[in-house]
Parts: sequence; structure tokens; C-alpha cells
Amino acid sequence: MGGTLDLPAELVHFLNRPVPQALLVRGAPGTGKTMLALSLLQAFPGRRIYVSSRVRRADLDLDFPYLRNVEKSGPVSVVEPTATEHDLRSAAQALGASRALIATDDRSRSLRALLLPPEVLEAWSQTSPATRTLIVLDSWDALVERHVGREERADDGLSSREEIERIALAQMAEGPVFLVFVVEHREAGQLEYLVNGVVTMERETRNDRTERWLRIDKLRGTRTTHPSYPFSLEGGRFRCITPLQTNAIPSFGRVDPEPGRSPGQIWPGSADYASFFGWLPVRKLTLIEHDAEVPLAAVNLLLNPIQSHVFQRGGRIFLVPPPGIHPVDVWDLYKERVPKEAFLRQVRILGMLARDESEDLAAAMLPLPSGNVDGYNPRTPEAARFLSENANPETPNLALVWISGLKSINSLVPGTYNADTLPGMALTYLHQSPVHTIWVGAEDDPLTQSLRSMARTRLRLLSREGRIFVQGLDPRTPSLVLSEGDNLAPYHLLLVV
Repeated sequence: MGGTLDLPAELVHFLNRPVPQALLVRGAPGTGKTMLALSLLQAFPGRRIYVSSRVRRADLDLDFPYLRNVEKSGPVSVVEPTATEHDLRSAAQALGASRALIATDDRSRSLRALLLPPEVLEAWSQTSPATRTLIVLDSWDALVERHVGREERADDGLSSREEIERIALAQMAEGPVFLVFVVEHREAGQLEYLVNGVVTMERETRNDRTERWLRIDKLRGTRTTHPSYPFSLEGGRFRCITPLQTNAIPSFGRVDPEPGRSPGQIWPGSADYASFFGWLPVRKLTLIEHDAEVPLAAVNLLLNPIQSHVFQRGGRIFLVPPPGIHPVDVWDLYKERVPKEAFLRQVRILGMLARDESEDLAAAMLPLPSGNVDGYNPRTPEAARFLSENANPETPNLALVWISGLKSINSLVPGTYNADTLPGMALTYLHQSPVHTIWVGAEDDPLTQSLRSMARTRLRLLSREGRIFVQGLDPRTPSLVLSEGDNLAPYHLLLVV
């Protein structure tokens, strides 16, 4: 499964390449460029210098206290905006005077470097030929425009922004310096072609929710495995998400500890789920809608902790699996942690045993429904009876129904489930036992749509570039990105802010 990273692996590799190197970070205001730049400073193995065009050191310490003390390489040096008037005209005058004082054959440091903004010169004065140094210029637009002037005049004999940028890159090449330009313009300029790497930051709105993306446009000498990363700035920390690996169903049995008992509710097995969507109330319905690209493994990543918790508490589970998931596949989720006797006692599956499947799973199977049942009665009365027999409120039951599984049954018993009768049947199950039902279906399926009005909780799962975005429709949530858990949690929902 995918996971969270403080930085894309490609950028970490790029930071460790031999210097000199230059990286362009571009994006509109508010897209997260400064947060990315600070994360680059944290990850860089060497001296770090942050040149701020607008923000004072005291404000940075208040908002980002970790700049004062980073374990591996010591504190980050901050160069504040200069308070003195020092523009390109005064720099050119100083350069003219310097040429009369320094021998023409002295090439130890180019005199043209004096044309750079004073904050940049201050940063270079802190570098050493023996130490790898990362210099972040944030923002380069503000630094160079204040220095050169927003309106460049061709007849004043002064250097243009483009020339200043070439001077900065030439100066970088004289020492072990990694230079990061942070810019707010999106149009292509000469920097895009001169630097070794280009990263674009984006903030966009989809389905009335914010998404943040980092796009890797160019990283010379670095293999780009994933050109795009969704990311979050929650808690003042840059974190991005790798794609989900969908070649295996998530393991069963990993749950977050239940924080006490709550009568009439089921712990969802995940603190992140509970934080955004709450617990699962008995006799209520949760509807999970997904687009066609969402893999089965991603949905099971959410569902397996719920099933595991209900089973561990002694509740019963009624399951209608999706097509292609056979009873032996369901048993495979449980068998490493659960005795088969307990599985056969607590789980019932609506489906068919394949010819090559073990007959000892037959006790967990329910017969297919009859095609001539009228009204809103349960199409599988055996399932309703199985759930109602366990009426202990301390051990509530779970019904997990994949609508694609119901449609597969329709192919065997035509007309069994349709959009007109499905809501009534769902209510029948809820009223006959202490159960929470979870229905999973494609968002454009009429059967899924027929259940929307009766759902207590509605989630939408969307697949974008290998990542799964989770959006709460009721209750409404911002965009969340699903990632694999760790030793402490079955999965994580990263809040995109």
C-alpha cells in the first residue's frame, strides 16, 4: 500500500546529488512553496541557509520553531530582508569602483557577483568551499524585482533580471552550493531551462474541496518514479502520499484500540475514521460510493478493521462479497488470527462455493434468494435470522454488502434486487437485529443511488493518479487521502489543507 513521506523520494535523491545543483520551485501564492522549501532545508545533508524576502527571523521562529534546531545538521541560518536601500544602480556603481581597485587578472571571485541582491550576497558570505550548502531564495521574484525594478529599461545600461539569474547560477558553480529558486510566476522563463530541476506546486478545487499536488517537471540525473504527489500542510508539516499498491488485499486483524465502550455504537477500528466520520451507530446505514478506478484493496483497507473489531467483540458478520471474491478468499483474511470454528459460528456469506473450494466452508454459506419474493421482505431470510439471533447490544452485528455482489446474484436469479425494493429490504435488516450495515457501490449505479436518502453516513472514494481521495458527503469533510498504516494504525487519512 502507499504511505506518507516528508518529501518525494525523487527530491530526497536529488538533494544528495553532487553539487552544484539548482532547483526551481514554482507555483501561485498559497500553493505550499515555502513549506516545501523548509522541508528541503530539513532534509539537506549540509549547511542550510534560508533567504527570506518578506518574513523576519522572529516570525519564522514563531511559525516554524524547528528551524532553530535540526538534529542532523544544526540550525538553519536565516537571512532577513535588508532594511537598507540597495538596488541594482548602487550595485553597479560599487562594481565600477571595484574594478579600479582590483587587478584584472584576479579571477578568484567574479566581480559581477556584486550585482546580486544584497540578501543573496549575505548568504554567499556564509558558505565555505569545504561544506555542501543549500541556499533557498524565497521568493526570488520579490528579491530580484526589488533589486532590478519591476519595469526594466533597455536604455539605462543596467543588468536585466535574466542577467542577474545567470550571474547567480555562475556564482553557484564556484562552490559546493545547492541553490533553490522559489518563484510565483507560472510562465516558462530562462530559469526553467538553466536549472537542473523544476517542481510545480498546485492548489485546485474539485468537488468543492481543495487538493494540493506537487508536479515534478524535471530532475536531471534522477529517475522519476512518480511525477506527481498529492500533499498536505496539516500541522505546519509538508507530507506527501505515494500510490497505493493494489496487488494484495490488506491484512485482517489490525485495529486501533477502542477508547472505551459506547453503547449502541460500533468502533470503526481506526482513530482516523472515527475522527472524521464518527462511530457506526446500530440500526443505521453507511454508504460508500466509489468511482470505477478505485481498487478493491483500497475499499478493504477501510473495511477490514471494522470487520476485525466486530469479530473480536463477538458480533456476527453477514457478507455479500463482490464478484471474484470467493468464500475461501474471505476465510484467508481470518485464518491467521481466528479458529475456523469461530469463523463458521460468526460469519455468513451470500454466494456460491466454487467447485475446488473446501466443503468445510459450507456451514458459512447462505442459500441464494428465491426470485419470486414480493415486497420489501429480506431476499435472504436466513441472513436476517442469523443476525437477529445475536441480540446482545454489547456485541452488535455488521452487515457488509457489495452492490456489485447483488448484481452478480441478479445474473443467477434475475430480478432479485432492484432500485425500487432495495431501500425497503435494507430497512428490514436494520429493524430485525442490532446491526450496522455498510453498503459499497459504484457512484453511478442506480442501486447505490437508491440508498442515498437513508444513509446515516456517506463516503465518496475517488482515484487520482494512483491515490485514493476520501470525501465525506455526510458528514461533510475536506479531501482526505488514504494511505497505508503502520505498527500503530491500520491506515491513515491525510487531511489535505
